[in-house]
Parts: sequence; C-alpha cells; structure tokens
Amino acid sequence: MPLLDTYKGVLMMVQKINEMVDSIEDWIIEQRRYLHMHPEGSKYEYETSNKIVKELTKLGIEVRTGYYNTGVVGIIRGEKEGPIVGLRFDMDALEMEELTDVPYKSVNKGFMHSCGHDGHTAMGLGVAKALTKMKEEIHGTIKLIFQPAEEDAPNGGGAQHMIKDGVLENPKVHCMVGMHIWPQVELGVLGSRPGVMMAASDPFVIKITGKGVHASLPNLGVDPIVIGSQIVNNIQTIVSRNIDPFEQAVISIGVFKGGTRYNVIPESVRLEGTVRSFDDKVREEVYKRLKKIVEDTASALGGKGELDYKFTYPPLINDEKIVKIAKESIIDMFGKEKYLDVPRPAPGGEDFAYFAKSVPSVFMFLGSGEEGKENHPPHSPYFNFNEKVLAIGTKAFIKTAINLGRSFYAE
Repeated sequence: MPLLDTYKGVLMMVQKINEMVDSIEDWIIEQRRYLHMHPEGSKYEYETSNKIVKELTKLGIEVRTGYYNTGVVGIIRGEKEGPIVGLRFDMDALEMEELTDVPYKSVNKGFMHSCGHDGHTAMGLGVAKALTKMKEEIHGTIKLIFQPAEEDAPNGGGAQHMIKDGVLENPKVHCMVGMHIWPQVELGVLGSRPGVMMAASDPFVIKITGKGVHASLPNLGVDPIVIGSQIVNNIQTIVSRNIDPFEQAVISIGVFKGGTRYNVIPESVRLEGTVRSFDDKVREEVYKRLKKIVEDTASALGGKGELDYKFTYPPLINDEKIVKIAKESIIDMFGKEKYLDVPRPAPGGEDFAYFAKSVPSVFMFLGSGEEGKENHPPHSPYFNFNEKVLAIGTKAFIKTAINLGRSFYAE
C-alpha cells in the first residue's frame, strides 16, 4: 500500500475512534461514577459483575461468566480474519474509608475505589460500546476481560485464577493489553517500556516465639521483641550485602506487633512485610537469605523464628514487539508528545504479570497527574483523578487492539 494511502488510512481511523468515543464520553463517566459509588472488595464484586453483564448484554455482546466467581468476559468478533486480542480491566476496590468530598463518594462503608479500578472498568465498558459499532475495523476477535481480585495478593490475585478457569482459551488469546491510571505521569500521557515494567510483590509474615516473663526479670525469659528488633536490623543486610549492586530489591517491614502491657515481656511477636524485586533469581535469593536470618537470629538469642513467605505476583514483563505496536498506536492516536518511554520499572506489584507470563503482552501507564494540584497516590483515601483520562484510555485501548489485530494478521 502506498505511503500516502497508509497515512490517510491512519488519519481516518483516528478520526473515527475520536468521534465514536467522544460521543459516549459522558456515558463512560456516568459508568465510572456509578462504580465509584458502589465499590466491592476482592472476590466479592457481585454488583460490579452484574452491572458489567447488564451493560454488555444491552450492547448485544456475547457474555461469559464464572471466571473466579465474579469475572466477566465479553467477546466482540470482527468482520475480518485475525488473532484474538485480550484487553484486561480490573474491577475490585480496597477496604478503606473514603475521605474525598465528591458527590459520587462511596456508599459502601469501609470500601473505596482508591486505585482507579472503577476507571479501568468504565473504560472497558466504553471500549465495548464503541467497538460494537466498529466491527468492520476489527481483524479477528477482541476479548474483554473484566477481572476480580487484583488487590488480593496474599491469595494470589484474580488473574492467575481466571487463567486457571480458562479465560485465555476458547477462543485462545494471542496477546494482551493492560493499563493503569497513574498520577506520577502527566495527564493524558501514556507510557510503557519493553522488558520489566513492574516488580514482583511478595508478602511475608514472621512469627517469633520466646518465653514470656515479668519485665523486671528478663533473665528468666526470652524476649521476642529484642529478637524481632535484631531480625529487622539484620534484614537490611540482604540488599546491601547479598544482592548484586546492579540488581534491585526492596524489603520493608510494615507491621511489628507484640505485647499487651508495659511491664510484661510477651511470649511472641509478629512481623509483616513485603519484598519487591525485578528478577526471579534475585527474588529467590532474597527469600533464602530472609528465611536464614529469621531462623538463625531467633535461635542464637534463645527463641524460635518462623517465616511464612508467599510468592505472589511475579515481575510484570512486557513483550518488546507488543510494546512497539502499542507505542505506534499511541503516537498515531495522540502524537509523539503523548507517549512516554518509561525509564525504569515501577516498584509496585500488578497481577497482570500472570497474563504477561502466559501470552505476549503490554502494560501501560495512563497519566492522570496535573501540575499545580495535589495528586494523591493510589491507595490514598483521597485518591481521585481527572475524568478526562477515561476517554483517553478508551481510545488508547481501541487503537492498540485494532493495530494488534492488523499487525498479527499481516504476518
């Protein structure tokens, strides 16, 4: 195809996507506000799931349910031959009280959409509404995957369970696209990178058992608080002395619980923490060193240390080829200035990593940061975002999905 014709085709496609999404932008915002008002915790997204099924059914989309209890899949078959492109939208909220004063504030006490999943789900519904009127542009099939329990790291997250339930089969998904609203990136800018995009996220619990005694007679007991303090200090040597200086890892203790009274040395204490890493070998080394430090430090001081370590979300690794197509799609849609080559991986965990391990994938950050405003981070009780990002994200999903279908088919 001549270059001029290709350029004209791109412009026509961009115009069509812009017109289609702009015409439903208010509807997408309406969906987001409804979801924000009705947040539900991981594995219990019943009302959210029903809402998605209802909206997809209205659009005449083939709907499938039963994936890890509340997961939903929508199937949009194009008019041209091609691959199966999966688009993932996480939909769970966090257990926390919302402190914003927006009119669509959570009505479910103790739950809040403080990580943007309400926006992701609304964008998924926007993609569905737009693509039902653009089937002639789709090569192959687009599989909309609405995923529960992204925040449920201790239980493995919803992605791997949906995969076990067959979400990537029938029809078999060839590649995946995921996205996250990201206040650390400028509003309207989308970014990604080939290779490692986000960290492995592994929670752990340390139980230290000593011998309880009156605080005035420490020689008759074994103080688990002292043991725990030594363990916290010794843990700091793992990154500084056991990990290659050119590799990365983070180990943090977030909980240290023990004791009931000022003059009693307790029988036991409990520590909770997290490990973030970007390489599976580093991940394994941190675990081995942590286990040895816990057990040997406690033993040397007369107590017992037990480590309960969970390997949950692996590093999220983007496929170079899929990233290239996504980057071209964003530049086509919004211009070069709206694409960011992300310079380094983010330390946060993300269970889209399981999809990325299963099929070639790209995960992108959708910028929501605004200059001159306080941009509260995800998981803050004040978290919110400019709803202009919803249309931007919807357009990015659509253009990337269509381009992926065409690129795969061209091969």
